[in-house]
Amino acid sequence: MNCTTAQAAELAGIKPASFRREMHRERERGRDHRAPREQWPDARTPMWDEATIRAWCLAREHRRTRSD
Repeated sequence: MNCTTAQAAELAGIKPASFRREMHRERERGRDHRAPREQWPDARTPMWDEATIRAWCLAREHRRTRSD
């Protein structure tokens, strides 16, 4: 299932602008969590793969937990 930036940010518990920044960093590291472009409503509106976003959130929580 795919979700919008706002929905994905809500899953991650961060603001949409922060989510976009985090996903930009992920793409710089070679990890792209976007859905295939043919599933986007238009070329300027990315959709996110909900399963990979959830996995990213879990990994993010794990990193936060380990540092405490």
